[in-house]
Amino acid sequence: MANPSISQDFSLLGNTYLDLLLKGQRHKALQAILDPVEAGLPVTTVYIDVLQPVMYELGRLWQMDEIDVATEHYVTAATQLLMAKLFPHTLNQRRVSRSMVGCCLGSELHELGMRMVCDFFEFEGWDTYFLGAITPSDNLMSVMRSRQPDLLCLSATMSFGLPQIRDLIRAVHAIPDIKPPRIMVGGLPFIISPDLSSMVGADATASDARLAVKAAAGLFLPEATHAPTR
Repeated sequence: MANPSISQDFSLLGNTYLDLLLKGQRHKALQAILDPVEAGLPVTTVYIDVLQPVMYELGRLWQMDEIDVATEHYVTAATQLLMAKLFPHTLNQRRVSRSMVGCCLGSELHELGMRMVCDFFEFEGWDTYFLGAITPSDNLMSVMRSRQPDLLCLSATMSFGLPQIRDLIRAVHAIPDIKPPRIMVGGLPFIISPDLSSMVGADATASDARLAVKAAAGLFLPEATHAPTR
């Protein structure tokens, strides 16, 4: 069971970070995270227990019209910069001979979540290829043919993106002369209804980056089978 005082510390750290950014104090906000990391706080903990709740709160503030879209973009861009600064702290020299491609459908905020997923796989020694948000289908098909990854991660912010994910998965399975990758999906619709993952033809779903890595490990066990719904 998690220590409540530790959880409160992470909440306080996240609140401090967001409050500084909402005041336009980017340097102080980034330093508020970088200092604990330099002192030994794991970057993976920062991603899941600090930044992820911050971005959820940012989305809530925007939906409630308590901040405008410019402020949301400012905070998101600052968090992207912070993640770039944090990334070198966790580079793993051990490689696992696995590769993944990640892309998403939706807003810049959702792109940040997929970037976290890709970073977690990189931390675990995977080779990752992050395509970002609103990747055109023909571009994704080109990447799948050229890179032939072991895993494709797709995500959607809203339920109206599900038909496109389903069609993308069907298209990937239909690419000739390549071994079909395992496919994982994520985003709010799948968090609300995990069973949607099988309905769109995916092999697995996960609610955050840490769980995505664990789910992928299960997909590549020797006894794991690949029988997606088509």
